[in-house]
Amino acid sequence: MADICQNCNCSPYLNLCACATINGITVTQPACQTLPDGSVTGNPCFRPAPENRSYWSYKFATDNAQATRGMSSFVIPVCQNISANTVVVSERIDGCGSYTSVPFSLSPTDPNYGSAPTGFNWLKVETSNRFDKGVTVEYRLEIIGNYPNGIQGIRVRAANNTLTFSCAGCFVVPQCPLPGQLIVNVSCEEIFMNNNVMLSYQVDVSNAGGSPVDNVLFTDTLLFSNNLTLGAIAISDPTLEINRTVPGRILITGNLGTIDPGGGRVITFSVPVVSVSGAGEYLIDNTASVVSSVTQATDFCTLNLDAVQLRADKCCNVNGSQIVYRLTLANTPNSPDTTARIVDQLTIPLGLTVQFNSFGGCNGTFRSGGEVPLNENITGPRVIDIVCNNLNILQGGTAVRDIQLTIVSSTTQNATINNILREVNVITDFQLDLGTLNVPVTVDTNYVVTISCSNPCTPPVNSVSTQMITSSANSYAQTFSDDCNCGNSILNDSDKW
Repeated sequence: MADICQNCNCSPYLNLCACATINGITVTQPACQTLPDGSVTGNPCFRPAPENRSYWSYKFATDNAQATRGMSSFVIPVCQNISANTVVVSERIDGCGSYTSVPFSLSPTDPNYGSAPTGFNWLKVETSNRFDKGVTVEYRLEIIGNYPNGIQGIRVRAANNTLTFSCAGCFVVPQCPLPGQLIVNVSCEEIFMNNNVMLSYQVDVSNAGGSPVDNVLFTDTLLFSNNLTLGAIAISDPTLEINRTVPGRILITGNLGTIDPGGGRVITFSVPVVSVSGAGEYLIDNTASVVSSVTQATDFCTLNLDAVQLRADKCCNVNGSQIVYRLTLANTPNSPDTTARIVDQLTIPLGLTVQFNSFGGCNGTFRSGGEVPLNENITGPRVIDIVCNNLNILQGGTAVRDIQLTIVSSTTQNATINNILREVNVITDFQLDLGTLNVPVTVDTNYVVTISCSNPCTPPVNSVSTQMITSSANSYAQTFSDDCNCGNSILNDSDKW
């Protein structure tokens, strides 16, 4: 578009365009021009409201050589949308008064000049013997509205010759503005905080064309699974209407009015995920469109909400004085790949001394502080926290960790080792944790001392049995129960692997 009119210094004198002389005629476009109010400004320039007019000036010079023929007419290409009633053409002959309005015509074609360039009309001025040669004449176009700067040649008719002046970058003429062109860009993201999810959207609507776009109608459609429950929408433009009558759809509509060239509107809205009925990967599609009588645009954005649900199980196995606790973490059906963290607690009771042989890749620490060493005596009572980090669990897959310990000695005849899986957390970013089934889960392991005689009587003699048991009491054997108690019940063989 033409620049806003500002003061211009005529000294030193400069030309915006100056093509080489042809047949004694020179066409230039001065860098400065004089407006109707006498002010000197840049060329071309625009004065906004209340004038809303642009000004474009050109200069024609004819030498006085004998072979030179004076101009009979000239044409300047101007935007084809400019109508004659919005244009004033003024002429000033050097040394002969001020600007004077002169007649002109607008046409897409002319018998002498042919067809105007695409998108332009010829603005034609005939000299009508007002001057001949040896003269410089300046013309000023005064046009209602502002127009982009186009580059086109100027043609001159001298006698029977049609001369074209079109050098590099010349001449700057009023070109038609590009039509309005709507563009829409949609961006979206999932915002996770404290295992809550907020769906956030931004829609940028802009006019990349050269003309205003009126009556811009806006539509935004959010589609989601019926397994999701979405809360109330917070939107930046309260004039837009929100329709939620159809399950699984939120429709936002409204009229954005007029968007000027280079202008735009930004619409933001957010909606929380209130609940998810089951594990799975849920696509949430958002499509925004804008339409007017001359242009339209559409863009979309898709979010993938992962809802994860795991299931935990625990069991144990006994082989002599060695115990193995197995932790199993499985993905429930439809639950996507994820990464989890397990917090397990194992309590060594008073009277038992044990050694941990393996934590199955997990970390063992004393509740009171410090890392639990492997293959070293640990005497109860002690509480051990076992943390398994970064367990990768594929969709439909399972993660298994074995914790192995050995009972070394005891000072008690009956004790229980308690092992409880206390906590499971999904630690993958941007996933919704629906919780882990069967947590907490406990396995108790009972340690029992039995009394036996190394040389029992056959048949047993009741009268001496007490004395024999008593006397053989120093000869008792320590045995470890081959049963693992889950909760308060004794596990049968099916509870062991």
